[in-house]
Amino acid sequence: MSTAFLITGATGLIGFRILLTTLAAGHKVRYTARSEDKARIISSNPAVRKLAPGDRLSSVVIPDFAAEGAFDSALEGITHVIHVGAPVPMPHYDPVAQVFEPTVKISAGLLASALKTPSVQRIVITSSIVSNVGLTPPPTAVFASTRVPLPPVPSTFDNVFEAYVMAKMVEVHNSDEFVRTQNPSFTVSHVVPGYTIGRNELVHDAAMMQTQNSSNNFMMVGMLGGELPMAIHGCFAHIDDVAETHLRVALLDPKAEGPTDFGIATEVDYATIFDHVEEAFPKAVAAGVFKRGKVPTLPTKYDSSDAKRLLGGKLKSFKEAVVDVAGQYLEQLGIEKE
Repeated sequence: MSTAFLITGATGLIGFRILLTTLAAGHKVRYTARSEDKARIISSNPAVRKLAPGDRLSSVVIPDFAAEGAFDSALEGITHVIHVGAPVPMPHYDPVAQVFEPTVKISAGLLASALKTPSVQRIVITSSIVSNVGLTPPPTAVFASTRVPLPPVPSTFDNVFEAYVMAKMVEVHNSDEFVRTQNPSFTVSHVVPGYTIGRNELVHDAAMMQTQNSSNNFMMVGMLGGELPMAIHGCFAHIDDVAETHLRVALLDPKAEGPTDFGIATEVDYATIFDHVEEAFPKAVAAGVFKRGKVPTLPTKYDSSDAKRLLGGKLKSFKEAVVDVAGQYLEQLGIEKE
């Protein structure tokens, strides 16, 4: 059987870059969307059209990813699944109904549907470093295989970030338990990125760069004079490395020995954001386009050696990621990158 991918979350930063990377590698891709309009956002995107995928690209509309059996028909004929589609902790979301519950239910539902689909060989789930470190990072480095002991799951959360962290912790524990108890014919792996930064081909104006740009929103605060009200974990991953890691993990020999989960998170101090912008774009800084902001860092130690080896021994730098974001912002403003 030829390789056929199902990618969820393709309308987000990570999922879309994985879709582009998978298509560029010559694979057949089916992606999920909640509506036909959202599906067209992907199929009409210039970066997708440039690849001219033809019949190698198709979509499936699933209005409610958390519904029972939601992925049954979407998985027909699929050999590899990359599941990125989980809620991000937007401030206006309900912590339980829009963050915690869907994160846990969607992943569980996808695994349940895969059990009924003989063609599925491998499932890769996008997690987050918070699944390994929790709300408060430990003083020593953790790995993608680290599991934080689960406290009792509360009925409510103080904020969406707490709900997000708990959801990621519960999801990895539940997926581990699924593999132990169900003994599926397919393998299950997690890719665990830090805050993912880099060029976002879904963004098409300067306003979106600041408000609809996933983790890049934090970078924009640091380079446009804003101030983030809370500290964020000091581990980042370049979007190019994150996408490539997902594809390589998906295509690993399921019978080969080695890790099943791969973390990709380089320690960073977000106080350097503006320094990198100033070095790369001094004229724009002098003109007042960029201003030093404040993004507090929560020191976090993470061991990404497995992912680093998978990618040939080198990960892209934080400077490269910041310059990519700042450069795209200048493009959207119509300012020359000098």
